[in-house]
Amino acid sequence: MRYLIALLLAGGLPAAPLRGEVPSNVTRFVENHCLDCHSGPESESGFNLDSLGFRLDDARLHREWAKALDRVRRGEMPPEDYDRPEADEIKLFVDVLRSLLVEAERKRYAAEGRATVRRLSRDEHINALRQLLHLPGLSAGEKLPPDGLSDGFGKSSFDLPFSHIQIDRYLEVADEAVRAAMASQRNQPATKKSQVWISEIRGETVKQSYGNANGQPTLILSKQSPFLYGSLKSGSGMPIRGRMVDDTFDSWPGDFSTRTPGYVLDEAPFIDAVGVLGHDTNAIGGDFKATQDGRYRIRVGAFSFQANHGRVETNDRTEVVAFYSDTRLLGHVDVTPQADVHEIEVWLNAGETVSVSAASLPLWRIEPKDKKTNLRYPVVNVPAVAFQGFEMEGPFVDLWPPASHRRLFGDLEMQPLEKRDDSGRDYEVISKAPEADANRLLTSFMADAYRREITPTDLTIPLQMFRHRLSEGASFQEAILSAYAAVLSSPHFVLVPMEPGPLPPHRLADRLALFLWNSPSDAELRNNVAAASAKEFHEIVDGMIDDSRAEQFVHHFTDHWLDLRNIGTTEPDENLYSGFSTWLMESMIKETRAFVLAMLRDNLPARSVFDSEIVFTNGALAELYEIEGVKGGEIQRVRLPSQSLRGGLVTQASLLKVSANGTTTSPVVRGVYVMDRLLGDPPPPPPEAVAAVEPDLSGATTIRELMAAHREDASCAACHRKIDPPGFALESFDVMGRYRERYHSLDKGELVAGLNRRAKPLQYKLGLPVDSAGELTGQPFANIEDFRRLVLKDERAIARNLLERLTVYATGAPIGVSDREEIEAILDQTAADGFGLRSMIHGLIQSPLFMSK
Repeated sequence: MRYLIALLLAGGLPAAPLRGEVPSNVTRFVENHCLDCHSGPESESGFNLDSLGFRLDDARLHREWAKALDRVRRGEMPPEDYDRPEADEIKLFVDVLRSLLVEAERKRYAAEGRATVRRLSRDEHINALRQLLHLPGLSAGEKLPPDGLSDGFGKSSFDLPFSHIQIDRYLEVADEAVRAAMASQRNQPATKKSQVWISEIRGETVKQSYGNANGQPTLILSKQSPFLYGSLKSGSGMPIRGRMVDDTFDSWPGDFSTRTPGYVLDEAPFIDAVGVLGHDTNAIGGDFKATQDGRYRIRVGAFSFQANHGRVETNDRTEVVAFYSDTRLLGHVDVTPQADVHEIEVWLNAGETVSVSAASLPLWRIEPKDKKTNLRYPVVNVPAVAFQGFEMEGPFVDLWPPASHRRLFGDLEMQPLEKRDDSGRDYEVISKAPEADANRLLTSFMADAYRREITPTDLTIPLQMFRHRLSEGASFQEAILSAYAAVLSSPHFVLVPMEPGPLPPHRLADRLALFLWNSPSDAELRNNVAAASAKEFHEIVDGMIDDSRAEQFVHHFTDHWLDLRNIGTTEPDENLYSGFSTWLMESMIKETRAFVLAMLRDNLPARSVFDSEIVFTNGALAELYEIEGVKGGEIQRVRLPSQSLRGGLVTQASLLKVSANGTTTSPVVRGVYVMDRLLGDPPPPPPEAVAAVEPDLSGATTIRELMAAHREDASCAACHRKIDPPGFALESFDVMGRYRERYHSLDKGELVAGLNRRAKPLQYKLGLPVDSAGELTGQPFANIEDFRRLVLKDERAIARNLLERLTVYATGAPIGVSDREEIEAILDQTAADGFGLRSMIHGLIQSPLFMSK
């Protein structure tokens, strides 16, 4: 039997160091404690020793045996309900297998390095184009191939290959990017102002009958701001004069069945504001659209008030008015009861339309109607925002042609055209010395694109492309653009090449930038790294952390580590939960990013993942967290009240939402999330035959009661002893992170008064009480506070998980068995300051894990 086991395990053994034999200690342990479950077609967890083999020079097999090593080392295997090996038997197996894995891995590293060549990730690629072409708003990234994920991040060579299939996509993106970098016209564009101010319209709106204007010359408001006009016409917008509703104002939404269009009629005395009661997002108007890439100022005149059954009353709330483009949040302003004009300055791409939302209001839209007046606003008593008008001005141009154009063409002449070309431009770039200009421009461009010094060989293909296009009759402009597109789809731009061994300065600078800025290096960083002493290198890293580009790292890292990129996948069911809005969700993301950025820059300890005295919150989050004294949309650093259950990442609304669905919370899902993302101890996937636990929304049974029956299955119990404690501890928080003492149900329980986001009565009931007690490693806890204290007894485990994730992100390679000594050494170095995040990053960057491929 032992010979058979050895034969199975030895399939494809390397000649050295094992010399064709599996060590007897490994064979004996596998025979006595593993084969019963892990052999044959129905082997547990898909781990089949019959076909696995023991070729430790094979990266895939190496990873499988490393997983087996860890599960035995942690006492998870063999399971507790099987005969347990003696401690010395486990130690011998672990020591022998670890030594073999380390030796095989170090040989592979010496030959290949820890990480192999990979392409830039989608985010890195678009950031590289923005940086190289001086185009901060370039948005061609959606055309790039999607990233695969390895160990949670799209940074690994295993999942970021480069193939000929992708070249066409790169060429398309490159061509679009270089053309976007060109000046839109020969002469500097004029600054334009678009505006709509209610007080200036002075009643010039039209009453319509069957589509025909009645009496007044033009329907100005409907043209300048369909958003405000639509609010008035539907009966949900309050016509305000001063601080009162204008009783002389008349409107009717129309009748679709008879094709009657409805009307808005404002007779003297005229309104000067429109009261909006919902946070729906709407385009301001057709003129509020960017004509050119550039900086724009957006202004809004507004004040907050209480819409009390059709009356304008004062309240003490600060509301948030948010501005959006077609795809992104542009910014926000805080609006108080004092009428004022507020302003933001933003970058817009040509063609982007500006939309607005009274983002912090609790209602989304108002559906109830007063049958007598067709008005909706008299039926509610809610906070509201009065809009007096909008203004948009831009683009503001500091330099023409812009820096992006100069990046491509330097100071070459822009010759006017008699007729605009197919792209709408009124000029053509010309050269009196095409070959010399192409050589000069390409050399400079390629040095930045390739992130290294350029050799004559590098110029061969781009110049051949340039000459070929000229020979076909193309203009200098078109020929050089083709050469640039070739550069930007070249492996030298798209790939992150590295040779085994210590990284040369320009490659080290690139790895630093891809880590801390999520974009390739620039010339300044490469020069600084090349000339730096050890002390200066430390200062370079500090400078990169304090640079605004470090926010790109925080965004990308938290999107993947904490899964924030999927926070909008589900939306809380409005029949079960109230108070959710897009602005609240955006505030959740802002909080977590601000917190992790503070961990980075302030060197906060790793325990901050589970506990902290501070929170980053704004008015929307403060209301959710029941923290007093915080208003407005700006994220603020706030010291938590002593009795607060918040603190650390684990109780932030973003994590609580992303680890739940829109209807229910699951201790299993949240437990797996905490064990995996925050503690680095993920459980194995559940057996395929075991059904998931479905919650009882009627309110008759709690999730804990359903889980108790589930755990009676022996195949489930072992894993649930690990999963359930963090999951139960977080049951006191609902699907959007609000604290609760009772579950929400649709059938059983105490009816809750209030309105949902459509201004309809709430439908949910307060059901059975929440029980957040449990047991962790044999020690009981009553709630999240007790659980937190138990977890914090091993701060090193929290730090180890965070450091390992940073290492994977920074190097694009998983943590190998032989890497663990370096990980522990960095933890030793940073233990004195509580494993501060900044300190751990310095330790990682100075280690062989980072300094070598």
